[in-house]
Amino acid sequence: ARTYLQPQLNKACKSSEKREMGDVNPKDFILFAKEQFDVVHTWKDNTGDEKYIEDMAFPTLKFPSDHGILSTVLKEKNSVNAETDE
Repeated sequence: ARTYLQPQLNKACKSSEKREMGDVNPKDFILFAKEQFDVVHTWKDNTGDEKYIEDMAFPTLKFPSDHGILSTVLKEKNSVNAETDE
């Protein structure tokens, strides 16, 4: 859902209808080759404070995006087939 000031008016709703009409479904993914990287840390945020509140419809006044943030830190694995002698 969006406020009436956001460009997609077909998604606009009253603030009292935000919970019923808002989208709270996860849709974001981070894709990487598991043979090349290890996951160090992953987190999601829908507050702007590196926290996530489950079942919260957004945007909000403090977090004006209708997309949450999904972040991860990856560590490159040591390559077994590193440079070979020529």
